[in-house]
Amino acid sequence: MDNPIDFLSTAETGDIILYVAIAISLLLFVVFPTLAFIYSMLFARFHQGRSQKKLLQRESLVMQQLGKDNLSTLSKPVDGREIVQTGLVMSNITVSPSWWQLFLGTIRSIFGGNIVSYDKILAYGRSEVMQRLREQAIGEGWDEVVNVRVETSMVMNKTKGGNQNKRGTLEFLAYGTGIR
Repeated sequence: MDNPIDFLSTAETGDIILYVAIAISLLLFVVFPTLAFIYSMLFARFHQGRSQKKLLQRESLVMQQLGKDNLSTLSKPVDGREIVQTGLVMSNITVSPSWWQLFLGTIRSIFGGNIVSYDKILAYGRSEVMQRLREQAIGEGWDEVVNVRVETSMVMNKTKGGNQNKRGTLEFLAYGTGIR
C-alpha cells in the first residue's frame, strides 16, 4: 500500500465522477436559473425605474435645448417654411420584460385582464425609441422630423419542434423625414 491512489477502486472513482456530474448539472439547471429569477424579482423594478428616470431627464434636456418637440406626425411642417433638404431619420431599440414580469404576465394571462408589467415595457420602448429619434435628428443637423411613425414587432425564437417562443423581445422602430 505504497500509493494512496491504489486505495480507491475504479468503482469508487466512477461514483465520484457521477456525483460531480450531478452537482454540476444541478448548479447549471437549478441553482443559477433560480438565483437569476430571484434577482429579477428583487431588482427589475429598480433597474427599469432608473432607466425611465434617465429617459425623462434626456427628454427634458432636449425640450429645453430646442424649446419644442422636433418630432411631428404631420406630413409637412406647420409653419409652411421653405424646405431646402430632406432625408430619412430612423432609430430602433429592443427591449424585453424581466423573468419576473414574464412570470406575472403568464399568471395574469390565465385569468385575463390587463397585463400591467407588459404595458410598462411597451410604454418605455416607445418613449425610448422616440427620444433616440430626437437625438439622432439633432446629431444629423435636422431642424424637424415630420411624418414620424413607430412600428413594434415581436422578435421570437424558434424552439424545439418548430414552435414559436412567445416570450421574445420587442423591437421598436421609429422613422420619419428629417427637414432643414
